[in-house]
Amino acid sequence: MGKHYIGHLSYDGSKYYGWQKQPELPSIQETIFNAIRELYPLGRIDVKATSRTDKGVHALAQVVKFLAPRKEDPDELRGNLNAALPKAIQFTQLERINKSFKISYLPLFKEYLYFFCPHNSEQNYSFVGHNNKEKSLNIEIMKEGAELFTGIHSFKNFQYKSDSLGGFEREIYLSRIVKAHEIFPEAFKIEDPIYIFHIKGKGFLKQMVRLIMGSLIHLGDGTVTCEDIKNALEGEEMGPRVGYIAPGSGLFLYHIEFPEVAVNDLKRHVVDKKLFLEQYPQFELWSEESGNKSFSLDIKD
Repeated sequence: MGKHYIGHLSYDGSKYYGWQKQPELPSIQETIFNAIRELYPLGRIDVKATSRTDKGVHALAQVVKFLAPRKEDPDELRGNLNAALPKAIQFTQLERINKSFKISYLPLFKEYLYFFCPHNSEQNYSFVGHNNKEKSLNIEIMKEGAELFTGIHSFKNFQYKSDSLGGFEREIYLSRIVKAHEIFPEAFKIEDPIYIFHIKGKGFLKQMVRLIMGSLIHLGDGTVTCEDIKNALEGEEMGPRVGYIAPGSGLFLYHIEFPEVAVNDLKRHVVDKKLFLEQYPQFELWSEESGNKSFSLDIKD
């Protein structure tokens, strides 16, 4: 009988067509499935993720649950699995979990980060979704606009072809723009011209974060106003979509919060908060192989 495992997965999605398996296109899910199959030629395998990231989108701490044919020591399995996976896809944590643990329904909230450069810069930064080389964005008005998304709103005008059965209303707990140094002081200097749009909510519609980011960029370059964003958040049938779908290259799934559960009569988190920060020194996730050395999240001294 197989055993279920759960853990944090970090990946550079640049060369992949999103999480979900697709015919004849490389995906994160299929790559993990193939790596497990390499370790276990026989037996049933199943791989699920809490969030389905799009083409080109990255993850710092995706939560993945998978079924492997045999019971193994989680740390040993993680080492073997990482060795079988490309350097751009690595597990930073792994442990056994009960098969009834529902990773799709249990999360309390999810956090995303979008990296961008608001000022005129001649440098090319990998993993920066927007680098405005023509004119600078008004970062202060963008910060003001980001706060408008906090709270419960209809995001009908900030999604693309979402399943509407559950409606378009979502609650956003945090929406802000900060310097990258504030979240990653080990990786960025305070003077680095990189900013992060940081958003946290219970759930998100399809391409919602990228459309919000596109709206904030349009706000920063003067294409739209804060009033336009407020009107779009009213969710009226004819309301305008005030932004565009910002490039996936700047978007990272940052953190997924699960409630504490009983494990061996103790209540605890089955996946530790942001453990990947401790694991980065142990492998080169953003490797020179993919040409991303110029923007490394490796936090070695």
